[in-house]
Amino acid sequence: MDLETDVVVIGAGAAGFGAAITLADAGRRVTLLEKGNRYGGAGMFGAQGLFAVESRAQKDAGSSFTVKEAYQELMDYTHYRSDPAITKAILTKSADTIDWLAAHGLATELVNNTQEVHQGRPKVYHQYIDKFAGFDRLAQGFAKAGGQLLTETTATDLLTSGGHVTGVAISGKNGNQTIRCQAVIVADGGYIGNQQMVADHLAIAPENLYSMGERKATGDGIAMLHAIGADTSKLGNFENHAASVVSTTDPKWHNQTIFTLTNLPFLWLNRRGERFVDESICYDFALWGNITYTQGGYYYYILDQATVDYLRGHELDWTDSFERTFTSLAHTPVTHRVGPFPDLPADLAEAEAQGAACHADNLVGLADRIGASSDAVIHAVTAYNDAVNAGNDTTYYKPSKFLRFPVTSGPFYAVKAQSTSLGTIGVATDAHMQVLTPAGQPIPGACVAGNDANGMYDTSYPTMEGISCAFAWNSGRIAGEAASAQLAH
Repeated sequence: MDLETDVVVIGAGAAGFGAAITLADAGRRVTLLEKGNRYGGAGMFGAQGLFAVESRAQKDAGSSFTVKEAYQELMDYTHYRSDPAITKAILTKSADTIDWLAAHGLATELVNNTQEVHQGRPKVYHQYIDKFAGFDRLAQGFAKAGGQLLTETTATDLLTSGGHVTGVAISGKNGNQTIRCQAVIVADGGYIGNQQMVADHLAIAPENLYSMGERKATGDGIAMLHAIGADTSKLGNFENHAASVVSTTDPKWHNQTIFTLTNLPFLWLNRRGERFVDESICYDFALWGNITYTQGGYYYYILDQATVDYLRGHELDWTDSFERTFTSLAHTPVTHRVGPFPDLPADLAEAEAQGAACHADNLVGLADRIGASSDAVIHAVTAYNDAVNAGNDTTYYKPSKFLRFPVTSGPFYAVKAQSTSLGTIGVATDAHMQVLTPAGQPIPGACVAGNDANGMYDTSYPTMEGISCAFAWNSGRIAGEAASAQLAH
């Protein structure tokens, strides 16, 4: 049995909801597909808020940060390898989207930026208030406006006639069907959940990439768009974001002590056993993610027994790089303290049992355990110890505050931290979120949003907080407007 609607939106995350509600508000018939049994995607389950500039809340707080300034910062960050028109369109719409979300039931509040190094910058992060209930209100409003949401329903093919999208083949609880439509908006989250696509398009092995994005995002929409002529030449772009310690056997494993130590600037060694950066880069998530990616997708942070013994019994006046994120949610002050960690030996043993750490009695043995040259490891550790003793890092200029712990007394411990991503980036699009061919021409009836769309980023996620979620909502709304404008009246 064939179904019929005006527009099909594929993916019920932030981008999909942004598109679908925009269409429903315009009086269009719209069917929203979600292959999982729950809507929301990474925009709900992962994100805590979104970026905006020149919002009402920012103006009320006295902020003078402008769209022009945000635009110039983003374009400078990407060295103009991103699309200026797309960047301008997203930024220009961002303030209105905060009001639009509130009007549809998902309110936000302007909070301090969530990363330590961004405290002196203008506030841009608009944190969700009561986000799960807010997403429920979005879904209820969408239904009340006549929208149809089909969960556990997968789009399998895009149908075209004369080069124009005419329908979507689906598979779901009612079997295989076809939805006839005049336009489609693909917003199913990119391909971060597809190991083969990650291997094909990224510069690191999939096993060294931990996804904070939507694991159901397996590239279905991108494959369907490619089949109808979309430009997929920039699929290697993705959003680097910090680094994580991950079990080799249990994807749900989490040890809070190990997680906290990962977020601190101890000595880091790359896969060759070399020190490679000022480790306080951990206080800027995008740059931290970038440097991890360039090292092959992982590095090791190194502790010696004296450091372990100290951390077991003492509080440390360093800041967990993720603490402010969580205190913002709870509206509690940042402590700028970590520890003590009385069970640290057991925590390290647990990490080792999960394949995420190793130890050895001496540096030669540790080098062997991490697959590096013992000469490289000994050289790196010796040079680092000299910097700690002198209180001056002349190699990578690490602030003296963090030159606290020499690595001198075995056993020595190495914990593996891996590349982490918010998601991948998809097909070429214009500033109206219309899908483009390799020749740069729009495909009639085909739009895209969120992590299925390219153009906002170059090779990494920018340092401006909340921009990924903002891109999802705003590109969704823009795609909804563009699809509505294409419909026959």
